[in-house]
Amino acid sequence: MAVAEADLEREQDLEELRRIALAQHAQIRHLIRQLEQKCSLLSFYNGNKDELQETLALIEGLTQQAKAAEDAAKAPAPAKKDRTPRKRAGPTEQLDLPHVPQLFELDDADRACPSCGGDLQPMAGQYETSEMIDVVEVSYRVVQVQQQKYVCRCGGCVETAPGPDRALAGSRYSLAFAIKVVLDKYLDHIPLERQVRILGRHGLVVTSQTLWDMALAVARRLTLIDAALVDHVLTQPVIGLDQTGWPRLESASSKPWQMWCLTAPGVVVHRIRDDKSAATVTDLVGNYRGTIVCDALSTHGAGARENPGITLAGCWAHYPEPTVIWSQRPECAA
Repeated sequence: MAVAEADLEREQDLEELRRIALAQHAQIRHLIRQLEQKCSLLSFYNGNKDELQETLALIEGLTQQAKAAEDAAKAPAPAKKDRTPRKRAGPTEQLDLPHVPQLFELDDADRACPSCGGDLQPMAGQYETSEMIDVVEVSYRVVQVQQQKYVCRCGGCVETAPGPDRALAGSRYSLAFAIKVVLDKYLDHIPLERQVRILGRHGLVVTSQTLWDMALAVARRLTLIDAALVDHVLTQPVIGLDQTGWPRLESASSKPWQMWCLTAPGVVVHRIRDDKSAATVTDLVGNYRGTIVCDALSTHGAGARENPGITLAGCWAHYPEPTVIWSQRPECAA
């Protein structure tokens, strides 16, 4: 049976290739015998030497092909290349999750031996062990707060035990609840309206306005930390100062705000201001004494001139030349 050349080139099975080679070898032998008979007849009837020579050349070519096919069929199969063993897919280690043992036992009704009907007794220390990732569903509850009151026998003092932390004084919502609202919105990007639907599935009826009030309460609590971060930055010997435009969304033609940033090792503080004037620079850095790394904005230099304790240092990110340090101090003016 003839095999298409394209099929033969795509064939990868060595045994199938060997079978094809043997079949081709038999076909070529059959053709050689037919040509030999034809050659004999030609020489007998007309003795045409040219045609005889052509036929003999054809016989020689077919004979060489037959020998090559026979050698290919007898050749040993090439050794298979060693394949890199595939890594087995295994469970991912969960180092940050708590590992909680949980024992599963047979019910009393199942502790009967199916062979004799006797009671099945636990095998000491024998378990079939495995691991399972489980979920502890988030739940919400109404805590009935009871703050104990205390009174002295003299009747001159009545004390009440402190209550739990709340988002706002007198609020029905705990501080933990308000923090979760903020994390879901700003860390996981879950809008407040979507949070309302999620909470509804847990049985908690709440409005997005209430959730916004919780986020605002957390923001007000963080103002003290924000102020402390600014104070920390301004105590460092070297700080960074830069600003970039912050678009106003109410109108494309509106003058953009300016987002300022003050940086120190491990701390970045942002402030939004109306402009990038020297007065804004003075307002941000105050009476800072030290080196400020910034670009060559003219208002940086103007703001620094108002404070002789500031040394301006050119930022490597803005200058192709080595960092240039200049001072606004009178003794360095020369």
